[in-house]
Amino acid sequence: MARLNVKLEYALSCDGISHASNDVIDIEVNDEELNALRNLGTDKISCASVVKTIKNGETTLQSLHKQLEEKFYYMVEEYWLYEAYNEFLQESLSEAIEKDISSGIYTPMLLEEESDFDCFGKSWIDVDENECQDDEEDCDDCEDDENDADDDVKYDMDEYYSWVCEHDHEFVAERVGLNIEVCREDEANYTIFLNNQG
Repeated sequence: MARLNVKLEYALSCDGISHASNDVIDIEVNDEELNALRNLGTDKISCASVVKTIKNGETTLQSLHKQLEEKFYYMVEEYWLYEAYNEFLQESLSEAIEKDISSGIYTPMLLEEESDFDCFGKSWIDVDENECQDDEEDCDDCEDDENDADDDVKYDMDEYYSWVCEHDHEFVAERVGLNIEVCREDEANYTIFLNNQG
């Protein structure tokens, strides 16, 4: 058994905007895989070289390639879920929170500053009942405001987003409006370094 360093590299240019992410990971290979890699005759082995070797019948590296593919796509998903700018994030989360509350899987935290509203220049909880009796019209306005506030509940979206991000990628993607399958459309790209084996 040996441990090798592998560099994962992702790059995409779309509408004049470049997107990129990379990572260096540590993997363990068995003796058969190590020998198959050494037989490629270089200390830096590209993903393309591994794929070509597999197509030529070297099945020893299939499992390793699949493992590295998954790590590459996981990194790409992480980039699009958490690093790339998502202009529809707030909109998607606003729709998702209603569904999660309705299904009972999420208990919302209300924003305190949004739950208070002014009436007679004071917050509703400070209004004197006798003061309302002195002006029935204003009192009616207070009741209308109270009903309107109930209809316009504001949730702590930061708290909700933090809760969403505690789940797996598929769960997060569904709530932030990302088609996670698109992250797997590009070919994997990695480089295995034989001279960094442990």
